[in-house]
Amino acid sequence: MAWREEAISRRHDRKSFDCGSEELNEYLRRYARQNHESGGAKTFVAALPSEPARILGYYTISPGAIEFAKVPVAVTRRLGRYEVPVFRLGRLAVERSAQGSGLGGELLLAAGRRALSVAVEVGGVALAIDAKNERAAVWYERFGALRLLDDPLKLVLPLKTIADALALATRG
Repeated sequence: MAWREEAISRRHDRKSFDCGSEELNEYLRRYARQNHESGGAKTFVAALPSEPARILGYYTISPGAIEFAKVPVAVTRRLGRYEVPVFRLGRLAVERSAQGSGLGGELLLAAGRRALSVAVEVGGVALAIDAKNERAAVWYERFGALRLLDDPLKLVLPLKTIADALALATRG
């Protein structure tokens, strides 16, 4: 599926999006664009060039930090004992018709690519992920995410893991 990533805008049809989770649908419909424009979490959508208004999926990303003691040592190695700088992947959702196509993983990589490009300038070591449930947490683990020590539904995906995956994808 050849899609392109775009910042959310008025032209995107938020009302027709249905990922199967009312919470994620409602966020996209009511809050995503406003948060994006006000400088809160930024929302990026996957759209087809042939149907630019239709949203196939989306993710939100914002800067953040996690208490050092909560993060697995695989991420904190070589860091000072300060809050761990991260990029918070607040939401990631795929329209029902596109589920199972690999778009979710592609959106996760797109968010990672965005975080990597910013981290080069300002620092950051991982995507922080708030999984909505255990099934979602297991899905993120398939990509190399590690659970935080104090909450099994909060994970971190090291930017190094993302960089390695992007390098592999480029070679392959």
